[in-house]
Amino acid sequence: SMAGTMFSLDPDLERRLAMTPTSTLLELPELAEGAFANPGSAYGLAKRANQLRVRAASVQWGGRRSRVNSISPGVISTPMGAAELSGPSGEFMLSLVAGSGTGRLGTPDDIAAAAEFLAGSQSSFITGTDLLVDGGVVASLISPA
Repeated sequence: SMAGTMFSLDPDLERRLAMTPTSTLLELPELAEGAFANPGSAYGLAKRANQLRVRAASVQWGGRRSRVNSISPGVISTPMGAAELSGPSGEFMLSLVAGSGTGRLGTPDDIAAAAEFLAGSQSSFITGTDLLVDGGVVASLISPA
């Protein structure tokens, strides 16, 4: 999710999220029960942690000639996306989309094309990255029109 891209953490915590073995990840004090003021913070941290773990895994798996990448979608026109848009943050999400470079919701085909690209030979030099497929939402937050 694009939420991970918008979530910044202390560099030490980022390192620990990236490198802590999965079996002990929940022992980090920052992930303890009650550590989050709201579900949105927990969601953003989880998405950022995924990006960090992909980056770290790409180094470990690179020796096996494997690539590890992830995709962070924006607001996508799916049943789950529709449920989010009809929820409490729906108006805010629609305003983000309206202010983006594309000004539209993403489609499942947009995400499938990104996955096809990352899985294909044309991306053989790409590993350890998170591909942001959000129609320019995050860019518009940094550089509004």
